[in-house]
Amino acid sequence: MNKYFYNLGQLFNHIATIYKTNIALRFLEDKVVLYSELETLSNKIAHFLLAKKVKQGDIVAIFNEKSDLAYAAMLACLKIGAIYTNLDQNSPVERLRKMIGLCKPVIFFSPEISYNLLKECHYSSTKLVLYTSPAFKESLADFSASYPQINMGVAGNTPAYLMFTSGSTGFPKGVIISHSAVLNFIQWTKTTYNTTDKDVFTNINPMHFDNSVFDFYASLFTGAGLVPVPESLSRNPRKLLDALNHIKPTIWFGVPSMFVYVLTMRALKDSDLPDLRIVSFGGEGFPKNQLRNLWIILGKRVQFINVYGPTECTCICTSYVISDEDMNIDELLPLGPMAPNFGFLIIDSKGKQVKDGEIGELIITGPNVGLGYYNNPEKTKEVFVQHLQNKNFKEIVYKSGDMVRYSKLENLLYFCGRKDNQIKRMGYRIELEEIENALGSLNYIEENGVIFHRSENDNGKLIACVCSKINDENKILNDLVKYIPLYMIPDYFRFYDHLPKNQNGKIDRLKLKEDYLNEK
Repeated sequence: MNKYFYNLGQLFNHIATIYKTNIALRFLEDKVVLYSELETLSNKIAHFLLAKKVKQGDIVAIFNEKSDLAYAAMLACLKIGAIYTNLDQNSPVERLRKMIGLCKPVIFFSPEISYNLLKECHYSSTKLVLYTSPAFKESLADFSASYPQINMGVAGNTPAYLMFTSGSTGFPKGVIISHSAVLNFIQWTKTTYNTTDKDVFTNINPMHFDNSVFDFYASLFTGAGLVPVPESLSRNPRKLLDALNHIKPTIWFGVPSMFVYVLTMRALKDSDLPDLRIVSFGGEGFPKNQLRNLWIILGKRVQFINVYGPTECTCICTSYVISDEDMNIDELLPLGPMAPNFGFLIIDSKGKQVKDGEIGELIITGPNVGLGYYNNPEKTKEVFVQHLQNKNFKEIVYKSGDMVRYSKLENLLYFCGRKDNQIKRMGYRIELEEIENALGSLNYIEENGVIFHRSENDNGKLIACVCSKINDENKILNDLVKYIPLYMIPDYFRFYDHLPKNQNGKIDRLKLKEDYLNEK
């Protein structure tokens, strides 16, 4: 695909021309937007941005509430070489200030309802575009729907988007991904998911979250349809499924916590989503007992694909198609083989490559590695480094911090924990994910998260936070010893009705630790 298209604006123009009468956006309230209409709208916004003197490399921020105007604004940025970033309007004000201060957007597209929030963030009102207002929609009439080949000047190494991810210091980091990396990614999605223009993708993931990269690019850049799902609906699984049944999606990508929530609320029925052909998930481990429950309902007619990939490496870099055999073992699913346009190394703590089957830190290589952290050279230098085994050839690789092992015979990578989630206790090195996996294998535990807390006077405590059908600590302990050694057994159990989630729908381990400390 990128043999013929050097930037994403070119590709979307091409797709919108071929599939101009196809439905691009299928809203739950029965509103539809054709590709030709989305192309026209994005062209007008592109001209609007040019009239505002927006240049290649400028940052355009969007509070993206999944309207046709918001998607069109993203496309407009791609066409003129501006860098879009979707920000979370539900973030704390202080965090938003940090993100806005870091990227300094020249234009900010915001719904009218968020005007006061941006004032609190001290964002200049002269640069603010209230894109849900009648005035803005009327102003677009001044711009031509035709769009000249301005995007021909956007090179493949031009940044396409900035995606914020949490920083270990509490300061968000903005990952920059290029047009060429996304073009490669789109081609990979077409091949891996056998995408056609008849497919319909869900967009349940928030637009400020990395998983939305898959939703947006795998659909709108292949001629398929996209179903924008408001965040409020995802909080009511039965209403969500009723709405999706009406739209009939074929591909649903999400975090395991979302699927677990649907299952624990007993919302999913055999008759739901009759046209669904693929369920794909990533971002965290899927508890095996809950995955089995989903498999029982959908596994006979739906393909399951487990994916892995840091934000810093264009969303996804491995995939694994799940089989019946995987349901018969308690271990976490393999990550899969590396996708094309990626390579990898696995290194030990001294930077030496490990032997086949040994555990080490995953180093990701190849053209789909991101361009670094925006306006943050120190953090960039920490993890975007010169190729460790290729000193004579200038290639920047990404130190993922993920601990993995590789089976050469199977050509599969296996996740073994986080470098920063490995603790040492009683002389043993322990991966918290191994304890979580053991808990997740117990058929009565619906969700769990394990945290570690060390005070000055002890060797540290393992705390298991669980959502369980059986709140019997002794039973859990008796069952756990079948899976993990005694030195991994949690010291305390905290029982929840529902585990807290962060803004991306994953289990919020920082909140779990805060809850534990407040209880002491």
